[in-house]
Amino acid sequence: MKKTVAVRLCIVIVVSMLISAGLSLYLQIKSAREVMNSNAELRINQVKEILEKNDAEVEKLNEDLREDYFIRAKAAAYIAQNQPGVVGDLEETRKIAALLQVDELHFFDTEGRIFAGTEPKYFNYTFESGEQMQFFLPMLDDYDLQLCQDVTPNTAESKMMQYIAVWREDHQGIVQIGMEPVRLLEAMEKNELSHIFNLMTTEEGISIFAVDLGTGKVVGTTEQWMMGKSAEDIGLDLSDSRMMNGRQSSEIIMNGERNYCVTEAMKNIMIGVSGTHDKLYRNIPANMGVVVFSLCFLAIVVIFLILRMLDKVIIQGIYRIIDGTKRIAAGDLDFRVNIDDSPEFAMLSGNLNHMVESLLETTGKLSLVFENVDIPVAVYEYNQDMKRVLATSKIGEILMMPEEELRRVLSDRNRFCEKIQEICAQPDVLEKDVYLLGPFEGQMHYVKIKSYQEDGKTLGIVQDMTEEITEKRTLERERDVDVLTALLTRRAFFRKMDALLEEPEQLKTAMLLMTDLDNLKYVNDHWGHEYGDRMLKTVARLLLNCPGPEKLAGRLSGDEFVLVIYGAQSQQELEDCLEKLNNSIQGTELAMPDGEHVNVSLSGGYVFYPEYSGTSAELVRMADEAMYVVKKSTKGNFARYQR
Repeated sequence: MKKTVAVRLCIVIVVSMLISAGLSLYLQIKSAREVMNSNAELRINQVKEILEKNDAEVEKLNEDLREDYFIRAKAAAYIAQNQPGVVGDLEETRKIAALLQVDELHFFDTEGRIFAGTEPKYFNYTFESGEQMQFFLPMLDDYDLQLCQDVTPNTAESKMMQYIAVWREDHQGIVQIGMEPVRLLEAMEKNELSHIFNLMTTEEGISIFAVDLGTGKVVGTTEQWMMGKSAEDIGLDLSDSRMMNGRQSSEIIMNGERNYCVTEAMKNIMIGVSGTHDKLYRNIPANMGVVVFSLCFLAIVVIFLILRMLDKVIIQGIYRIIDGTKRIAAGDLDFRVNIDDSPEFAMLSGNLNHMVESLLETTGKLSLVFENVDIPVAVYEYNQDMKRVLATSKIGEILMMPEEELRRVLSDRNRFCEKIQEICAQPDVLEKDVYLLGPFEGQMHYVKIKSYQEDGKTLGIVQDMTEEITEKRTLERERDVDVLTALLTRRAFFRKMDALLEEPEQLKTAMLLMTDLDNLKYVNDHWGHEYGDRMLKTVARLLLNCPGPEKLAGRLSGDEFVLVIYGAQSQQELEDCLEKLNNSIQGTELAMPDGEHVNVSLSGGYVFYPEYSGTSAELVRMADEAMYVVKKSTKGNFARYQR
């Protein structure tokens, strides 16, 4: 036993150590990732703030420059209008350009052709000469229009320029100035991602990068080897829709190393911060070493102390108690345990002995009570340490077991449990905890079995319910079944129909048909009620034999019948069933004593479920309304209810 306890104790402690170590590893990894997420958030926000700030600066500078350029262009237009002589003089034109501090000055005629300016090589260029020049075409149709073009390569030399054009006040030409946007380009260069990332510093193992979502290329990074690489080259899958939903974290392989990466997609770029596992988890191995060493040391100390206490205080006494309980469990209920090595063992011995005595006394008392009271009830009891089962004397009579079989079953707890399970395998579908026995001599017996478990003990109560249930079933049958037609009575039909309506998955598509026997009064008046009853039985048989997946048929009053067909897949399936029923009715007739043959005729109305829903009474009312229409017009037909 000591060895077993030691082995199990070691297993428990080792498992606990593994769980603790695993939990510690998980928490450290989680903590490292949370730190990485926080740092990544700071870095990403830093890049976003720089971009937003630079965008604002570029926008402000662009607005200021545009205002300044329009003023210079209008000044040149004023000079050209008031001093027309300088327009054709190249030197004077260049002096004006220098005075206005513009790089190029061009004069266009009203057709949009350069005829003068500081650059003779551009003479005769028009607004049709290239995509850059076409930007100013709308001015030819609107004298009030003045345009400032964004920085664009010019048509002649593909040189980065910014052009501004205005009409002269006399509308005799257009004046255009050209500026090399040095300040604007410098400001825009500051906003380039490559420039921003060149200014950023990171720790070794940490990389910051930006990917253009349009091209899928790295357009800025703190690691030069990444520049110009595709997203796939650095381990990112841009086809994954989750990557585009705000801030995401994932494991990627970057440059042959596993990285933990945090990304955030913005308008047209994705900013990411990645850290290698070596960087992210560098402290975990040392921390885990300390944790494992501490757990091992603690486990060794705990095992040593527990085993020492077990051996000295408990194990010897337990062995002696085990020997005693083995005899009791084997069925020797006359044996008594006497161990007084310690107060606890003495108390345990006394409790064991008292338990055995109580079992014997209780069984005897219960048997005496049940034998003197005319109640078909028996009680059994056992616990997991007992080999035999204690039971009152009537249990054999209730379970219909011969005396020899009862003795054999009660002597072996496992055999008794198998017998109870065998009985419980045949439950009665209408009564809770009631099971079927038999048949014995042609009659089924009903037994109610309830058991209770507590602290390893099982107490069972067995009751013979045969007489009570048989009487109950007889009364229910007489109450629910019409004596003449064997159909459900009005009350039974509505009760069962209401129960079906609470389970629409069982009803599926259903039809409720309300019918009335057309010529019953005629038959009763001419040949008597005996033949009228025959006609009623014939109608009941036709309704019961109607094809369909599931049926419920009832007689609501003298000549009123109701039929429910349910569990169908479609209304057409039910229409087919109704047509077959109608054909059966049309071909049915009864022979009267005088030789006359009377046709069976039913008028009816029907309603579909779930096309129409409600209580059973409401559905019957709908079908009754449809039947009323038939009765008032042409009898012997079925009509569908339409609201």
